[in-house]
Amino acid sequence: MMDIQSLEKPHDVDLTNDPRDRGEDMIVDLDRIRREDPVHWSEASRCWFLTRHDDVVDAFQRKLPLTNDGRMFPVFHLIPPEEWDERIPTLVKYSELWITSSEGERHARLRSLMMKALNRKIVEAFRPHARQRAEFLVDVMCEEGEIEFNEQISRAMTGDVLFKLLGMPDDHLDHLRDWATWLMEGVGAAVPTPARLEKANLALEKMNEVVAVELDKRRTNPAEDFLTGLLHASEGEDRLSYDEILAQMHVAIVAGHDTTMNTLTLSVNALARNRDAWQYVQQNQDKMLDIVTELQRHVAMVGGQPRLVAEDFEIGGKQIKKGEMVAVLIAAANRDESVFNNPGELDFSRDNRKSMTFAPGVHFCLGHFLAKMQLTEFLGAMARKIETIEVLDEDLDFLPVWVFRGVYKMNVRVTPRAA
Repeated sequence: MMDIQSLEKPHDVDLTNDPRDRGEDMIVDLDRIRREDPVHWSEASRCWFLTRHDDVVDAFQRKLPLTNDGRMFPVFHLIPPEEWDERIPTLVKYSELWITSSEGERHARLRSLMMKALNRKIVEAFRPHARQRAEFLVDVMCEEGEIEFNEQISRAMTGDVLFKLLGMPDDHLDHLRDWATWLMEGVGAAVPTPARLEKANLALEKMNEVVAVELDKRRTNPAEDFLTGLLHASEGEDRLSYDEILAQMHVAIVAGHDTTMNTLTLSVNALARNRDAWQYVQQNQDKMLDIVTELQRHVAMVGGQPRLVAEDFEIGGKQIKKGEMVAVLIAAANRDESVFNNPGELDFSRDNRKSMTFAPGVHFCLGHFLAKMQLTEFLGAMARKIETIEVLDEDLDFLPVWVFRGVYKMNVRVTPRAA
C-alpha cells in the first residue's frame, strides 16, 4: 500500500537505494511516474526512465537508438580507470563478452551458438529431475512446518536443476549465494559502491576457477550438458572462444538460477498473501503455465534493463542525448493500464501475450523455457501437497538491485494437505 510519506516525497525513484529501502512500494512509485511523467529524467538515479508499455517495446525492438555496448563502463568509473587492472580486471574483461552486453552481429552470433546448447528439447529432458526435486523440497517444507524459503527451498530448487543442466558438480552449490549476490549487487545496482564492484570481480574469478576445471574434463570426456554444448557449439568453422565460454557461463550460472529463484520466492509471497489466488492454484493445476505467466508479470521480479544512448533522439517530448543512460523499466510496462486491465491485481485468466517479463525482440530471454518449467513443477507440487501458506515476515528485506528484484530471506509456515 502507498503510505503518506511516499505521497509527500518527489516523484522519483533512486535505483541504487530504493529497491531495498522501498521494497514492494518501489513498484507503486514507478506506477506514479508512468502516469505523471512517463519519459522521466531521474535526478536520484542520473538516468532516464522509460515506463510506458509502448516505449519499452520500442526500446527492446531496436526502434530507439539504445545499445548494450559499453553500458557497464560508466559504472566502472566509480573506480579510477588506472586502478582497473589491479582492482576489477576480470569484471572489466568479461562483462564485455557477456551475451547481455552485446549487440548486432556479435549478439546474433553468440545467441545462435548458445541456442544450440539451450533449447526447448534440452530443457524438457530435465523436467523429470525438476519434478523430483520439487516433490522432495515440498516434502521438506511439510515436514518442517516453518522454514526459511528463499535459500533453503527456492535456491535449493533452482540451483540444483541449473547445475544438473549445466553439468556443474553439486559440491559448488553452496557457493551460488555468494556468486549471485556479489555479482548482482555489483552490476545490478544503478550506482554500486567500489567495494561492491570488487566483490563482483571476485565472484567472476571464483566462477572462472570452477568452470575451467570442468571445461578440461569435457575436452576428454564430453557429456550431455550445457557446458559440453558450449564447447562444441559451432556455425561452420565458428566456435566460441575459451573466454567467451567462461563469459556465457557467468550469465548462465547467475541469471540461470537467480532470476527463477527470485520469481519463485516472490510468487509464493504473493500467493500466501492472497487466499483466493492460492485456492485458484490448488483448484486449477491444469492451468499452471497461465498461472506462472501471470505471477511473473505481477511480482515484477524483472525490474528492467539499462541501456546506453547511441545517438540523440526525442521521445515523449523529451530530448535524450548520446552517452546518457536509460532504464527500460519492464516492471512499470507490465502494469500499464492501457494494456493490462487492473494491473495491480492477480488475474490468472488474463491474456499475457503482451507481458514484457522476458523482453521482446532480439534479446528475448534465452532461459525462458527453463524458468517456466521449474516454476510450473514447483508450484504444482506445492498445490498438491500444501493446504495453507503463511509468510512470517511482515516486510521482506529486498536486495539493493533494480534489474532483477529479490530478497535476502523469507520465512514461511505451511500446513500440509490431508492425505
